[in-house]
Amino acid sequence: MDGMSVQAQEARRDYKRRYRIRNREKINRQQRKWRANNPDKVQQYNREYWERKAGEIGNIRASWKDYGITKERIDELSEIIRSGEHDAVVRSAARMADEKAAGHIILSVKKNLSYDHLEYHDKLGRCPLGRSNFYGVRRLFFHYLDCALRDRQGNSAEVENE
Repeated sequence: MDGMSVQAQEARRDYKRRYRIRNREKINRQQRKWRANNPDKVQQYNREYWERKAGEIGNIRASWKDYGITKERIDELSEIIRSGEHDAVVRSAARMADEKAAGHIILSVKKNLSYDHLEYHDKLGRCPLGRSNFYGVRRLFFHYLDCALRDRQGNSAEVENE
């Protein structure tokens, strides 16, 4: 957070907390006034919030079993990722899972790194997801990759049969 020490961050949080308590009525008045003057933005923000929530609920907490992926298939997919054989498909699946965390996801699988090692990466920067969401998106990535590779294999089998 802004390169501050933990103590400085805590001092700032404490100051803001006390400020909000002292000025609660003033802050509430300002917020009500803003909402009254910007009803279209309020609707837009609410709509975006609930769309984001719906997306998280739909996919983010699904388990391997929900996706129908076995431990053996995870190992196969991990080997494919590490080999670099289908890099374009891998990047596409990672972007589909989460555009902002795609690099972190691929690096996690390629180098077998945990979230703790990727939370802040020298080249990629801070991971935009928390631990639970990161692993949920990582499972979703494997699902998308699995589907894409199965489609590719299915299409190549159809071409050979014709």
